[in-house]
Amino acid sequence: MKKERKEIDINLLKTPEHNTRIHPEKQIQEIRRSLKKWGQYRDAVIDERNLILAGNGLIQAMRAEGFKTAWVVAVYDLSEHDKIKFMLADNKTAGLGIDDLDNIERLIGGLNGDFDIPGFDDDILKSIDAASEAISKALDGYGIATPENLMAIESRSRIPVPPEPDKTGTGGTGEPDARAEGEDAADRNRVICPQCGAVIWL
Repeated sequence: MKKERKEIDINLLKTPEHNTRIHPEKQIQEIRRSLKKWGQYRDAVIDERNLILAGNGLIQAMRAEGFKTAWVVAVYDLSEHDKIKFMLADNKTAGLGIDDLDNIERLIGGLNGDFDIPGFDDDILKSIDAASEAISKALDGYGIATPENLMAIESRSRIPVPPEPDKTGTGGTGEPDARAEGEDAADRNRVICPQCGAVIWL
């Protein structure tokens, strides 16, 4: 696949008829905020006919901001099937990442109140703060013994005491217990399973 990075008239770029990603107004607004702060720092990807394969939201925001040109990477020699797969893969793989809220919180906390961050509006910052507080509150009590959880632990660890063996040797059925024949069942050795409380006769 041949590639070429170049600057192109933004009016020459074409949006795919079936774009796989919807760009809501909120996202375009945040991309515009980024463009105002830093300009275009990510290239769009186009084919030999100037059809946008990746970066439709970026180009939409750039047009709204009045950009006349855009930096793109033009790719050549892709089949029509590969172009479709490229668009599908680019959008899907970008959405597979997971935010690390701990690291985001650390980084934002180090900004000393300078929260002008494209993509992070007040609602998002509040939700991060709320999630952080909820996690901290949950962890505050983690591992601390309370009367309630001590009782629960004790009840789970209690080993059931089996009933005394039937000294008649019938096992309570009226029939002789084969294991007790020739000996008093009360004098026999036994082991109690610490997991289930079952009696194992020796």
